[in-house]
Amino acid sequence: MTNEPFILSILSKGGFFVYPILACSVVALAIFLKKLFLTKDNNVLPKIFLNKLNNLVSLGKISEAIILCKNSNNVYSKVAQSILLSQGKTRKEIERIAEDEGARQVFRLSQSNDLLGALSNISTLLGLLGTISGMITVFQVISTQTVVDPPSLAGGISEALYTTALGLIVAIPIFIGYKFINNRVSEISNKLQEEAQKLISELVRIIESK
Repeated sequence: MTNEPFILSILSKGGFFVYPILACSVVALAIFLKKLFLTKDNNVLPKIFLNKLNNLVSLGKISEAIILCKNSNNVYSKVAQSILLSQGKTRKEIERIAEDEGARQVFRLSQSNDLLGALSNISTLLGLLGTISGMITVFQVISTQTVVDPPSLAGGISEALYTTALGLIVAIPIFIGYKFINNRVSEISNKLQEEAQKLISELVRIIESK
């Protein structure tokens, strides 16, 4: 009985399908980290920017607020800019413009999310394919040997079990990451809508008071 660590056993005895499963894990990790960065508060709706914007709008300094939005690079600044540039239109028109811009920004944040879910499924399927490959090896040994040598079977069985294990080890965290990012984007969408409505209400109030 060897004391080889479980992960090393998977890598050494899991067969060919270990490598595409590992490739899925690397790609998924890169996508997850990128999405995690893009959905940070500072990149979506930073408090300092929001306070400055609200102060300028409440003082009626719309031109300065537009300049602030143009010089900022967060998600909400794009939505706010579309709202401020729509002054003079009806509230419904402004809301439609804000909704369209918000949808564009949320779509940008959502890009590649489905790929995470797909990578989870692919990892599981690759593990299953590795299992089938290992079992084929086992049956080939059985069909070619009158008296089956247990060590000859061990390679195929270990390939089947280890590949299945690795597929699940990779697929489960990827799926959790996929759901986490999806929920995060949904929360961002709700926050953008909430802040957009506040800004629209304030802008309409200022316009009507003139």
